[in-house]
Amino acid sequence: MEDINEMKLMWQSLDKRLTSLEEENNRLMKSVMKANYKSTQEKLVAKYIGFIFIEVVMILFMSLFFIFNPFINEKFRWAALIYWMVFFMIELALDLYLMLEIKSINIYEDPITLVARKAAQNWKIHKIGIIVGLPLAIGAVIMLSLAIDANEFVILGMIVGGLIGLIIGITQLLKFKNYYRLLQSN
Repeated sequence: MEDINEMKLMWQSLDKRLTSLEEENNRLMKSVMKANYKSTQEKLVAKYIGFIFIEVVMILFMSLFFIFNPFINEKFRWAALIYWMVFFMIELALDLYLMLEIKSINIYEDPITLVARKAAQNWKIHKIGIIVGLPLAIGAVIMLSLAIDANEFVILGMIVGGLIGLIIGITQLLKFKNYYRLLQSN
């Protein structure tokens, strides 16, 4: 009878240790998952901050360019300036909104399904922003070419610059896609 009681005690002791190890394993796994979320979240926020900085700089630069450049065609100066300002303000507002939405995710308290849903919504808004922003960007380039009375060499330079910008844009889009995918999958 004593052997059975000893075995029961030994079994209970082993069960407690296994339960303790399982709880510790779960805690460590959650910690690793949260760290991954945090780094992905921080990377997305940093990307948006970078774009916001560029947009603010471009608003300032293009204002100075159109206002003080003596080679701007007076007929298009203010129309081009307003167009460029509206374009960059729309992009700035969108990136600011998306950045704030990503920052609002609390990876420590929000359920994983909510984090994934918010990330999916942001990615959808990001893609809509691209669909709206691309024609606006093309319009901005057209306004610029009208304002500077572009000749064929300037237009060729704009096309080359546009292609380079397109390549950079696609690589940035793929990075955003990857960050959103990571945020949704963890």
